[in-house]
Amino acid sequence: MIRCAQNPIIFLINNGGYTIEVEIHDGPYNVIKNWDYTGLVNAIHNGEGKCWTCKVRTEEELVEAIATATGAQKESLCFIEVFAHKDDTSKELLEWGSRVSAANSRPPNPQ
Repeated sequence: MIRCAQNPIIFLINNGGYTIEVEIHDGPYNVIKNWDYTGLVNAIHNGEGKCWTCKVRTEEELVEAIATATGAQKESLCFIEVFAHKDDTSKELLEWGSRVSAANSRPPNPQ
């Protein structure tokens, strides 16, 4: 995208793990190493083309980042890492995870 002078806005939602997997089957494998994703994008960018990255933790920061991405940086690839709490999910998704967990814990159905 950078090489071809594309200017998308990419949002990476970082909740520090696999929330739905914890609901289905919890274990230490659901704790992942939290990379510096904006640093990775900057390393790939390496000063060529137009690229802008930022990290946001609040709604106000997100609004500001979107304004920058659609304004001053609109000619750049914009990568916005949005931090969310690991348990920030819908009630419906958690209920679905519980149902999948229950189905996974049943013995196989021999047919």
